[in-house]
Amino acid sequence: MAILRCIARRPAASAFRAAASAASTRQAPSFARSLYTVPSLDRHDLLVENGVPGLFSQRGFSVAFTKYQQHIVDELNASTVGTPLEGQDIKSLVIELARDPTKAYVFNLASMAFNNHFFFRGINTNPDVQSAPSSDLAVQIKKDFNSIDTLRETFIATAESMFGPGFVWLVQTNDVTFGGLRILPTYIAGSPLSGAHYRRQSHDLNTHNADSYQKLNSVGTFGSAAMQPARPRKPLGGTDVVPLLCVNTWEHAWLHDYGVKGKSAYLRAWWEKIDWDLVRQNVTINPDKGRQNQFAYS
Repeated sequence: MAILRCIARRPAASAFRAAASAASTRQAPSFARSLYTVPSLDRHDLLVENGVPGLFSQRGFSVAFTKYQQHIVDELNASTVGTPLEGQDIKSLVIELARDPTKAYVFNLASMAFNNHFFFRGINTNPDVQSAPSSDLAVQIKKDFNSIDTLRETFIATAESMFGPGFVWLVQTNDVTFGGLRILPTYIAGSPLSGAHYRRQSHDLNTHNADSYQKLNSVGTFGSAAMQPARPRKPLGGTDVVPLLCVNTWEHAWLHDYGVKGKSAYLRAWWEKIDWDLVRQNVTINPDKGRQNQFAYS
C-alpha cells in the first residue's frame, strides 16, 4: 500500500537501518534477530481465515492488522537493533522517546504498534457473543455522558470529524475530584499513555496556525517549553489517564471494506463490536478508591 511504502522510504528509516546494518556486521550474529513480533489476538487463526464478521473481511483484516502490524514491527526492529533501545517493551519505548524529537520516527513506530494492537485487542471477535457494558460500567457511562447513546454518537462524531489519521480513545482520568470517563482524540501516532504527554497530539494541526502550533510544541530543546522558566510539573510516569478502548481512523483500517465514503459505516460497525468486558477490566468505577489498572502491550 502507498501508506506503507511512504513510511518505509522516510530518510530517518534509512538512517536507522544503515546504523542497524553496521551494528549487525560488527556483532556478526549467527541468527536473525526478531525483537518485536506481531502479537496474537483472541481467536487469531479464525480472524486470519475469516476476518471479523460484521466489521472486517478477511482481506480487510489482513491489511489493517496482519500486514500493517508486521510492517511496523519490522521497521521497529530495523530501527532499534544494536542500539540502547533494543529489547525494551513497546510501552516503555513509547514513554522514553516521547520527549526526544530526534527519535520521532522510532517513537511513531512504537506508538503505532501499541495503538493498533490496542484497537484490535478491544474488538469482540466472537460472532456468537453480543458484548455490552456491565451494569456498573453502564452507571458510570450515564454519569459522565448521560446515556450510552450519547457516548456512542459523541464518540462517532469525534472520529468522523478527524480530517486525517489517528485514534479516538475512551479514557478514564485519575483525578480524585474530576475523575471519570472522557473522549480523547490523538492524531497520527500520538499516544494517550501516561508519561508520553508530550506526544499525545490531541490537537489537529490542520486547524492551527504557526503561532498556535508553537504553543502546542513543548517537546525538548525544539519546543517552546525550553524558553520558559523552570516550574513544577508532574513527573513523567505520573498517571494522567487510563486508556480503555479506541478506534483506528487511519484510512488503511477501513478503506478496503468500506470505500472512500464509508468511514461513518465503518465507525458504526466497529461500535457494535466493542469488547466491553475488556473495558470493564481496565476501568475503576470509583476513581478515588484503589489503583488504576494499566494496559500492557503483550
